[in-house]
Amino acid sequence: MTRAGQSVVVVGGDEQTPPQALDDAFEVDAVQDRAAVLERVETAPVGCVVVDGSDSDRIETVAAIRDAAPTVPIVYVTATPDGTAAAAATRAGATEYFAETTDETLADRIAAVSADHDRAATQTVASEFVCGASMERHADNAVVDGGTTVDERPGGFIDAAGNRRADVFTELLETTRALFSCESRTDVAEVVVDAAERVLGFDVVTVRLHHSEDDALVLTAASDAVSDLFEGRKHVGVRESKMGEAFRRGEPIVFEDVTADSPYDYGAFRSAISIPLGDHGLLNVGSPKSGAFDDHHVQLAQLLTASAAAALERADRREDLLRHEQVLETVEGMVYATDEDAHLSLVTDPFAERLGYDREDLLGEHVSIVFDDEAYDRAVEHVRGLLADPMGDNEAFEATYTTADGERFPVEIECALLPREDEAVANGAFRGTVGVVRDITQRKEREQYLQVLNRVLRHNLRNDLTVVIGYAELLCEQLEDRDLAAAASTLRQTATDLAATSEKTRAIQYALERDGEREPVDITAVVDEAVGDCDIADGTVTVSATGTHRVLADPGVELIVDNLLENAIRHAKPEPAVEISIARDDDLIRLAVADDGPGIPPAEIDVVTGESDITQLTHSSGLGLWLVRWMVDSYDGSVSFSRSAAGGSRVEVTLEAAPSDAS
Repeated sequence: MTRAGQSVVVVGGDEQTPPQALDDAFEVDAVQDRAAVLERVETAPVGCVVVDGSDSDRIETVAAIRDAAPTVPIVYVTATPDGTAAAAATRAGATEYFAETTDETLADRIAAVSADHDRAATQTVASEFVCGASMERHADNAVVDGGTTVDERPGGFIDAAGNRRADVFTELLETTRALFSCESRTDVAEVVVDAAERVLGFDVVTVRLHHSEDDALVLTAASDAVSDLFEGRKHVGVRESKMGEAFRRGEPIVFEDVTADSPYDYGAFRSAISIPLGDHGLLNVGSPKSGAFDDHHVQLAQLLTASAAAALERADRREDLLRHEQVLETVEGMVYATDEDAHLSLVTDPFAERLGYDREDLLGEHVSIVFDDEAYDRAVEHVRGLLADPMGDNEAFEATYTTADGERFPVEIECALLPREDEAVANGAFRGTVGVVRDITQRKEREQYLQVLNRVLRHNLRNDLTVVIGYAELLCEQLEDRDLAAAASTLRQTATDLAATSEKTRAIQYALERDGEREPVDITAVVDEAVGDCDIADGTVTVSATGTHRVLADPGVELIVDNLLENAIRHAKPEPAVEISIARDDDLIRLAVADDGPGIPPAEIDVVTGESDITQLTHSSGLGLWLVRWMVDSYDGSVSFSRSAAGGSRVEVTLEAAPSDAS
């Protein structure tokens, strides 16, 4: 017993020779992985799926198929009888278990299972219709002319000529298969129109799909008898007609006379039914006879529209996926996506080209093919972190890719999980990822160049300046000529300042590279220590602060205080007077340093604050203020400049107060 022409998908086994010569009995499509079979059952009608149980993950494959295609028969096959495997497969959703050592052939078992499935489906539909089960679900929703409930009537469907339509259920089953092979919403609409004509026996049929952009029901497919009747009403607002009420309420409506209280021309037909296609649109059927529709027509139409709504949902997902893939494939960047088995399901041309592959060669490969071993382990940990905390920050991570030729290069990957249902999120289920990749080879090389340059220059500069300072001091001590001694003193001071600048670059490097958590720091204590260590000679430094003031910072806050104090002393009068104040303002701490010097030039302030660009003519003369700004920025604080009461500069730094100090 075979069923020639029936589509059978075989998962696993020998791709070249399907088990027990199924090719002679069916149209066989052999696939090797879960993603391929899921795509097959979701995009085309399938009579049966045969799962070869020789691989360890086949039970999960059965469950995935059952989720994707609840009605498709699944036969789970092992080489020898295995009770444990049979029980597990059945729990996962397999229709039948088959051991190849039995006398029955696999082809006969598939044919029997498929026949049982079709017979059961037909009986279920017929039973629901004839016995009233379908009416129990839907009859309460059927409304005549917007107000009267349709009475339930026993018996099967009788067409307009009074003949029993015994083949109507077979038509519905065939229509369901056709619907689920549709690739677009328009295709679904056309199949529904054709089926409604045959199943319901009326030749005036339209399908209107809902457009959310303008909240309208748009004529998408129509039977030949409709002709140009609705030429002027292809777009109808959901709230502009009686059929829109059926869509809004999600309930079928029977119109005994469509011409009653209607300004529109409906041509020769008088009565109609409007049946919602879920939230996708409406099926409308008309008749030239008033009162032509009863509850039986409503029930049959609902059986058809239930399948149509599911097919439209599927078509929507497919169209969204195709649009998504088209967008990604045209992206001028390296982008990839994986499925639930971590196989590459989408790659862009730039991604494949950089790795030295053709796109087709990468599709279906495990994503680990592009990583080196250590980087792949890091990527797995990153995905596990996303699964454990779906709402967490999706930070990029660095990895190393390996090309087809074995070349290794560094990349930065922004990886995100593909959307999942709430239940899948709760269960930690993995549906795949999408990643955006940046080749950071040049950035890494630049960082390495700067690191080497920084270390070499700073080391050589410090050593050479030490020599220069030493000789300058020797000259100052031994030169008797006052002018030459003064020149030597200037040389010594200049070299000392340059050495201090070199040391300040180390502080800046620390400020830029540190990555620590902020913690409460007593800014008053930091100021007191800085004042105690400074050498101000004949000048004075006064501190105005009451109590302890703690800011959210880290030990680097000392650099802010040291550089503000140094800047005030260096640029003040010969006997400098520096005033430091610390005050709390709600949840902020304000630290101000004021001097009596000439003030910081406005052009220099504009450069440091970003008001002006750095040029050869406008630039900051020192690194101190830059260091202050960068450190304050890292604490999410702010810096402001103004004139002090003594006519000099006043620099105010605002930082967030530690929680215990916030009012």
